[in-house]
Amino acid sequence: MEYKNPLGVDIDLETGVIPGAKKLVRRLSDLKGYFADEKAYEELLKENPVVYEVYAVEQEEKDGDLNFATTVLYPGKVGREFFFTKGHYHSKADRAEIYYGIKGKGGMLLQTPEGRAEWIEMGPGTVVYVPPYWAHRTVNTGDEPFIFLAVYPADAGHDYGSIAEKGFSKLVVEEGGEVKLVDNPRWKE
Repeated sequence: MEYKNPLGVDIDLETGVIPGAKKLVRRLSDLKGYFADEKAYEELLKENPVVYEVYAVEQEEKDGDLNFATTVLYPGKVGREFFFTKGHYHSKADRAEIYYGIKGKGGMLLQTPEGRAEWIEMGPGTVVYVPPYWAHRTVNTGDEPFIFLAVYPADAGHDYGSIAEKGFSKLVVEEGGEVKLVDNPRWKE
């Protein structure tokens, strides 16, 4: 049997960076069609801000191995809707995931394929368990970068297409200075 070597990395808890990790940058232009307020989206697109960055340490896609990544989700809004990650189901839908809050304030929006939504607030030290078959998206509801760690099966894969096509049934918005979940008028059941 050939053994894989163990691995240890340092995460910069202030910036969320994992030195040497694969870096992915998502700008507002990468989220076309995801935000409900298209006019506000088009206006902010002129600046095309970075919405989030991912620092991933990935293994070969095989059963039994784990990937991990940090995400730095920047503060901001499109209209009333807070900045968020694209969100996804797992390609292998029976795979779960763990998220751990490192810095900042936000939450996890989760949804079943039928549209049942759950919201879990997150901050430093919060652990969120994402069960199999649930779509999930993180949302920055604060005024500083929201940084978290995700650990997931290496063979889970990401199904972004279902979210791009149908969206989430709920939006996370600011209403009267409060974080609120409201129905998404564009949700396609």
